[in-house]
Amino acid sequence: WTPGQNAFATNSADTLTVPITGGTRFYRMQGVAVPPTPQGFTNLVYAYGILETIAGNGLGRLDTINYWSAAYEGGPATLAALSRPHIAMADRAGNVYIADKNSHSVLRVAPDGTIHTHAGTHTGGFNGEGPAPSTTLQLNFPNGLWVRSDGTVYVLDTDNGRVRRVSTNGIMTTLFLATSDGSALNTGRGLWVKDDEALAYFCAGTKVRSWTSTNNLSTLASGFSDLGDLFVEPGGDVIVCDRGANYAYRVHPNGSSVVLAGNGNTNGGGDGFSALATGLYGVRSPWPVPTGGYLLLSHEGCQLWYLDSAGIIHLLLNGSGGLTHDGDGAFFYDPSVPKISEGRSVTMDYDGNVLICESDYGYIRRIRFQRIPPAS
Repeated sequence: WTPGQNAFATNSADTLTVPITGGTRFYRMQGVAVPPTPQGFTNLVYAYGILETIAGNGLGRLDTINYWSAAYEGGPATLAALSRPHIAMADRAGNVYIADKNSHSVLRVAPDGTIHTHAGTHTGGFNGEGPAPSTTLQLNFPNGLWVRSDGTVYVLDTDNGRVRRVSTNGIMTTLFLATSDGSALNTGRGLWVKDDEALAYFCAGTKVRSWTSTNNLSTLASGFSDLGDLFVEPGGDVIVCDRGANYAYRVHPNGSSVVLAGNGNTNGGGDGFSALATGLYGVRSPWPVPTGGYLLLSHEGCQLWYLDSAGIIHLLLNGSGGLTHDGDGAFFYDPSVPKISEGRSVTMDYDGNVLICESDYGYIRRIRFQRIPPAS
């Protein structure tokens, strides 16, 4: 038996579509439960497979420097130097979009592994609201990204104080001003836009800000230390990470909040402990797992965690500061070996693969949602 395809399901009646290739084949579907138990965590780990780099060559190491070269355009994404990328998200077609902050652009990694400029001119500045082709309008340190399933891309254009929309036809416009006058945001980062564009949330330093289609810009919650990324759940709660305070929070639509994970320190607890007793050093990015848990990525801690639905946290990937880049082409899970460096964001694509953005040395990594074939 050769593993073919994995998918998440939330009930026993869900279906899985498998592309049929070649001649006669037999297919077997196996259901594996992922409850909040040690065995459930093991089942989740072994549903995944290899760790790989899909973009970046690790040469873009200094902040504020633009490492983009026209020679990268259309070439292999793993040969391109990224410039402090901050988030990578995918559309349903398998394109991966990267907010490459210091090259003042959004880059796109196509399913064939080539890299392309999707928005921005690679020169920071502001030359108009649009509508205009997305590669003719300047961005200025884009630091946040949201991607709809159809490939519509929203960009937190931080130093231009705007949220920009890149439609599927490649035309960019300004969706809204993220500050009252369009001046630079205070360390803007996370971004989420509702599919009908009636509501958006973004992070601005110590505040979670909201916008509505009636141009109502307001503060949902404040008093944080140094916010990272966010995600909005179907019920309306905002999951947000406060890197400076070492906490992940659930913020309710009324602005009240509770701690989701972290003890406020840089150490304590750990793998198999309560998430509320565990130090999450510079926790930066959350992402929901369809089974009810969350992925949490830390910056200074250089670690990827899985928080199960019972509140227990498990270490998926370990790392260390500096140029730590290991494990490509092998099974991802071995917390005893540092494999990643400073994290900026974690997301999942529509196939269930995990995408990790490591900013300081410019890598986008992927954990394949495909288990390693059994030994023959």
